[in-house]
Amino acid sequence: MNYYPYEDDSFLFSKKSARNVFIVLVVLFFSIYFGSEAFGYFDTALYGYLWATILCFVLLTIRITSWTLRPPTRRLWKQGIKMMFSPKGFMFVVKTLYTNIVEQRFIRKRTLYRWAQHMLISWGVLLSFAITFALVLNWLHFELVEPKVYEAVVFGIPLFRMVADSAVALAIYHGLNWTGILTIIGCGMALYRRLTDQKKIVEQSQEYDFFPLFLLIAISITGSLLTVSAIWMEGAFYLGIALAHQVTVIVFLLYFPFSKFWHLPLRFLAVMVPMYHEMNEKKQCARCGRDYATAMQISDVQTTLANRHLSTPIDHTNLHFSDMCADCRRVAHRLGGYGAKIELGQAHLIVEPNGKNGLQLKKGEQR
Repeated sequence: MNYYPYEDDSFLFSKKSARNVFIVLVVLFFSIYFGSEAFGYFDTALYGYLWATILCFVLLTIRITSWTLRPPTRRLWKQGIKMMFSPKGFMFVVKTLYTNIVEQRFIRKRTLYRWAQHMLISWGVLLSFAITFALVLNWLHFELVEPKVYEAVVFGIPLFRMVADSAVALAIYHGLNWTGILTIIGCGMALYRRLTDQKKIVEQSQEYDFFPLFLLIAISITGSLLTVSAIWMEGAFYLGIALAHQVTVIVFLLYFPFSKFWHLPLRFLAVMVPMYHEMNEKKQCARCGRDYATAMQISDVQTTLANRHLSTPIDHTNLHFSDMCADCRRVAHRLGGYGAKIELGQAHLIVEPNGKNGLQLKKGEQR
């Protein structure tokens, strides 16, 4: 059997990536332009972070484009987007985002310790992203409007004022310190688990499991040391700490699209999966009659395989191997290997081996 690529157009990935990257860059440019009020408020101290952030968005766009061009993923997205624009589908997406992102129930079902660890790391990173991108891309800045009174401005729109030494100002100005503490605690819990869990000791790798945790801890510690230097050390070592922090952040941003951190945006993108499974009619196995998937999913699987010339129909019937559940497919292959007849009870058919590692309708049977 010959292998066929995803598409006949070998330049499809290049064209799609170039188009998507161009769109992202245009959106970023105008967001920075309006956020900085026509570049009137542009923090040059964040210049290195800015270019690393832009490059991170570009690489992430290319990675997402590659992922969505895979035939199963693309089919899933097309169907998911159609369902999402219905009232029921929209509410399902909102509910799924809440349970998977806010509460993270998929982790809580395992152990409470792992759920707490995951919540601390994920929310520490997500909130750090929100604050960092808002400042680096100049969507948010603070203006001194009165002595010791600052005004928060988002995309050129004044939101509120606060006294420099107030509790609100303390909470906002040190936002990255608070998120860094969350991240350090979560990473510490993760390291402890990876060093003591026997199963994890066997499965884990240094570059995939340990390096991301150490990188997050390094970013959090160097960021907090900037505050320590500015407040309690009269600026001692501030330049060196700032340089170390910038290096670790830039390494993280460039490493992000191709690392374990990739599952962070993927968690948002994968919101289509439960909707795809829950909002469609269930399909019964042609052999045992058990519900095993949705009718849309099986139809999409058959379409995708047919487009890549990998279809596995049961000859002289309108059925495919994918019309059977996984257990029945294994049974059918095993019985077919011995030349035995296979009764598809739910479909009211009897099939037999076709001599080509497949199945066909038993001779003399009616469809």
